[in-house]
Amino acid sequence: MPVLKLKPIHPDMLFNGFVGANVAFAYQQIGLFDVIKKGENVTIEEIAVRTDSHLSKLQGLLKAGEALGYFHFNKDGTINVTEMGEELRQMLGYFTWSVGGYGEMFRELGNLTKSAQPWGHLRNEGMVALGADMNNRSFMEKLLFDVLDHLNVNSIADFGCGNGGRLITWAQRYPHIHGVGVDISADAIGMAEEQVEIHGLENRLKMLCANVLDTFRTDKFHPILEEVELVSSFMMLHDLYNISDLRETLFDRLRESFPNVKYFLIADTVQKPPLEELEQLPIFNVGYELLHNYMGVYIPKKEEYDELFARAGLAVEKCIEFGTPYTYLYLLKV
Repeated sequence: MPVLKLKPIHPDMLFNGFVGANVAFAYQQIGLFDVIKKGENVTIEEIAVRTDSHLSKLQGLLKAGEALGYFHFNKDGTINVTEMGEELRQMLGYFTWSVGGYGEMFRELGNLTKSAQPWGHLRNEGMVALGADMNNRSFMEKLLFDVLDHLNVNSIADFGCGNGGRLITWAQRYPHIHGVGVDISADAIGMAEEQVEIHGLENRLKMLCANVLDTFRTDKFHPILEEVELVSSFMMLHDLYNISDLRETLFDRLRESFPNVKYFLIADTVQKPPLEELEQLPIFNVGYELLHNYMGVYIPKKEEYDELFARAGLAVEKCIEFGTPYTYLYLLKV
């Protein structure tokens, strides 16, 4: 029997971690880290005013954060963010994704295990999209720019665009680029359209509420997509991979639907290694694989993606680790 290097998580840490995850999401909900900047001391009263929070409840929420090691209470009545609190600031998107996006589904795991009841209504797609965008800005954006800065493309289509954060950032960084975002979630597309309008990019970015499969199953969107030179897909390829009659023809169909495509830019989280190969349990992957198991979605191994791209005749120009554990960004030349 393989020897595990991982230490079991004691139930007291499990309980405090559950509390802490919900506290972290509450910080995101009230915009706490927008108020307390790194290296600053702020009074609780000022935080209450600036976050429109009830003072006594806010005190309790911050005291919980102090116990968890994220804030320090000073003798002059101010608080500041600790070094570990700064790490939480960067990782807040994980808690928006998990607690905000999938909190109800996590609470229903027992009932879902015993029945065939649907799970879709238990997911807050807007929060899933927001959490993904927060993680993109924290961990992935710079890595992505290192790739995109060297590409000569004028039009991008982003599959599973979520709240449009990626496309908006790209449009701001590359003034010559036009883009189209495609997402099946009306909530996410609604958020995206609001952000596009706020940033004054209506003449350069278009958002489509549609199943990405319809982009190559119908000619309906052809006038919008025919000039696209780069097709991107972030954290969605596993869904397409699970459609057995599509897996081997996916990129052929995409090349037909996007006749001017030069590159595919693909990012996805793959299966974590076997437990006996891990020295510590990474953030995100256990929850990610657990939820997809309940959704009936298989998470491929990295080698399976490598083989898929090779069979599709795509040249891997770049493959880099992409912020979140066991997540990779591929630049594939057509």
